Amino acid sequence: MKTTILLAAMTMMTSSIVAFPQEPALTGSCAVPEDVAESFFPESIDSGLKSVLLPVDYGRMGNCREWVSDALATVTPDSYGYDEKSGVEKLLNEKTYPVTPADMVGSWRVRSIQIDARDGIFSYPYFRCRFRNVDGKVFFEKTTGSQRKSGFVYQNGPESLAFLGGWSVNDEPQTSYGAENSVAGVLYKIGTRRAIILFPTSADRVEIYELIK
Repeated sequence: MKTTILLAAMTMMTSSIVAFPQEPALTGSCAVPEDVAESFFPESIDSGLKSVLLPVDYGRMGNCREWVSDALATVTPDSYGYDEKSGVEKLLNEKTYPVTPADMVGSWRVRSIQIDARDGIFSYPYFRCRFRNVDGKVFFEKTTGSQRKSGFVYQNGPESLAFLGGWSVNDEPQTSYGAENSVAGVLYKIGTRRAIILFPTSADRVEIYELIK
């Protein structure tokens, strides 16, 4: 009799348990799967970009400063390029100023600073780049150096621009946003003739473009 009652109680308890879906696994580029990312559009990104920004870039764009800071924090005295860490931190924390795509038009010089949480900081010399008007929009292109990014810049907030483009090598054809070598980033003006673009490729690998005019 007692056994029968116990089994009945266990059956009722089992049938009342709610099956919760498993938490989605994090990916290397965005914490939100593409099929559900539509409902997680970050408030830090201008809503006007929703029609052109790929869901996989929501996390990258919305948390770019945090991703760069986190990657930089992992660089230890044993890491390659550790002596550059304080300079990169200063660059990242510079005061930002209002900027529009039109403000950027002209010839600039740019250097790449790549931060890898596992290997350290790798910086490169300055190369030529430019912002120019193309079909009513402003287009950025790095014109020298082996690793080249190019793409359009759009107004994001009063003090930031969204960069949507791609990367290519040497004289290969430029890659447009949404293609295989797609790249998204955020541009900040940090002086009269200075700017940075943050490219959070993944949570542990980021790149900074430092621009001077």
